[in-house]
Formats: sequence, C-alpha cells, structure tokens
Amino acid sequence: MANNGPLVMVVNDDEAMLDAFGFALRLEGLNVRLHSSGDSLLADAKLPDSACLVLACHLPGLDGFEIVRRVRAMNLSTPSIMLTSVATPAIRARAAEADIWLLLEKPIMDGALVEAVTGLLRETT
Repeated sequence: MANNGPLVMVVNDDEAMLDAFGFALRLEGLNVRLHSSGDSLLADAKLPDSACLVLACHLPGLDGFEIVRRVRAMNLSTPSIMLTSVATPAIRARAAEADIWLLLEKPIMDGALVEAVTGLLRETT
C-alpha cells in the first residue's frame, strides 16, 4: 500500500512498538519512517519534510528532549508528540518548555496515538 499522506517520523527503541505504531499510522494513509534511535532520525535526509515527530521520552543515547532540541537547532519547527511511561511533573514541565505538542502516557490505549497524530496534523497542516 503506497502512502502519500504527510510524513510522520517515529522514534522508539522498542522494535515491537515501533512496528505497531508504523502499521497503525500507515493504515491511516500516512507516510511513516521508523527509527530506533535519535541518531538515526537526525541523519535521515527526509527529516526536513516531516509533518510530525513521534518519539519516546527515554531512549538510549539521545533522549527525546535532546532530539527535539537538536531538531529545533536545525531551524525545523516540526511539531512533536512524546511518549513516556510516567508523566511526572518534571517531565510535564520539560515537555512544556520544549514546546512538545502532546505528552502521551504509556501504555497507549487503542487508537490514542493515531488520534493524536491526526489531530496534530489537522491543526498544523
């Protein structure tokens, strides 16, 4: 199935979750690129074309906040959805400071990620 919709970049170090997110978003007709690390995302030549980033907060190497900081340093204003196991007050404050569009707490319930991404895309594209 060819997906010609907006490009969504997903970063997660859990391969099963990465595949599940990719599958669900592609079913919605979105063009999805999957990355298992921040370094992989930052090296992707398609990054400037992305309409949305979905990334885990806690990743080996670069965490989600550092990835967003580096994307912003590239003069890209790509909106982001961050996934976290526990949305502590400190994580919420950092997300607000980093201008994260939405902080989603895991486990992600049925359809929540797809609804979040499509909502973000409706607002920003």
